[in-house]
Amino acid sequence: MTRTQAIASITAKLASFDDERVLTVAEIVAGMEGPPVRPIRALSERETALLAQSKADFAAGRTVTLAEVIAHTDAALAPLGVPPHKT
Repeated sequence: MTRTQAIASITAKLASFDDERVLTVAEIVAGMEGPPVRPIRALSERETALLAQSKADFAAGRTVTLAEVIAHTDAALAPLGVPPHKT
């Protein structure tokens, strides 16, 4: 997405937001003043590869729902005596 496309997308969405959402967006943007935040260190080759794989997974629709994540986490933590997530 180009800068121009991003600005157009944001502008189009803002028109449909209620006042609370517009104010939230304004707070987020106000918090972005100053130079862009950069990572403290460069990513390793492995980290870069994992990010690329994640982007490819999202693009291909290989995602899981929050409910699936909660179920998986509950199952992994149950043997440790952690109670299941409350919905």
